[in-house]
Amino acid sequence: MEIRFHGRGGQGAVTGVRLLSTAMYYEGKYTLGIPMYGTERRGAPVQSFLRVSDDRIYERDLVHEPDMVVVLDPLLAKTVPVTQGLKKGGLVLVNHPHGGLETGIGGPYKVATVDATKVAMETIGRPITNTAILGAFAKITGMVKLKSLEEAAHHQWSGRIGEMNIKAMQKAYDATTPIVDVSKVKMEEVKLEGRARKAGERDVSSWRLYRPVFNDAKCVGCRRCFILCPEVAISMQNNKAAVNYKHCKGCGICYEECPTKAINWVQETI
Repeated sequence: MEIRFHGRGGQGAVTGVRLLSTAMYYEGKYTLGIPMYGTERRGAPVQSFLRVSDDRIYERDLVHEPDMVVVLDPLLAKTVPVTQGLKKGGLVLVNHPHGGLETGIGGPYKVATVDATKVAMETIGRPITNTAILGAFAKITGMVKLKSLEEAAHHQWSGRIGEMNIKAMQKAYDATTPIVDVSKVKMEEVKLEGRARKAGERDVSSWRLYRPVFNDAKCVGCRRCFILCPEVAISMQNNKAAVNYKHCKGCGICYEECPTKAINWVQETI
C-alpha cells in the first residue's frame, strides 16, 4: 500500500510518516518512509511518502499513484491538488472540522475527517497535527493498532511531550468521522499557490490556520514583534504594531513573544 502525506512546514508530516512506519514495523510489516525535503520553510506545503507491505520493499522512488492520501492542514486542499494521482476508490483522510462531504474534495474517492487542529490545540497547545491524524488513521484503516502508535511515540519523545502526543492520538481516534463516498461531490477549484514576481506581491495568507489580532490599547510600541517577524509582515504605525495579513503566514512568533499580551491568536474560519 502506498500513502502520500500532505502538510505544511511545522505540522510534522515527515515525523508522522516516521512514527507510522515504526508502528507498523513493530507489527511485523515492511515499511519504507520517504521524506521530501526542499527549500520549504515553516508554513509552506510539504509532502512525505510511505510504502507498507507484507514483503520486502525494493521500490525507492516517490509515490505518484497513492492508495491513500493524508492531509494535515484543513485549508491545503484549496491550493494543492491533494488527490492528484490518487487511485480510483482511494481514501482521503483530512484534518477538517466538518464531515467528509464538506471538505471540498470530490470525485471517485472516499473521505474521512478528524478535527486534528482542535485536538492538537487541546492536548499539545500548538497546531502540530501529525500525531492526532495518526490516531484517526488507526481508526479508519485498521492497518495499525493504537497501542503500536503509542509505543512509537514513546520511542520518539520521552516524558511530558510523549504523553501529550499520545493523548492527541487517543482523542483523535475517538473523534474521527465515518468514511463517506464523495463520488457525487463536485471537487472545489484548486487555486495553485504560485511564486510572486516581486517581493511586494507575495501572499502567504493561505498558509495560516491562526492569525494575530493586535490590541492597540495594550501595545506599548516595544517593536519586539516587528523585529522578530520572519515574513516582515508587521510594521509600526504611530508607535503601534500593525500587520499586513497577505504577508502573515500565522507562525505565532509575535503572539508568543509579545511582553504585554497585546496580541490575540484567532483561528481562521474554515
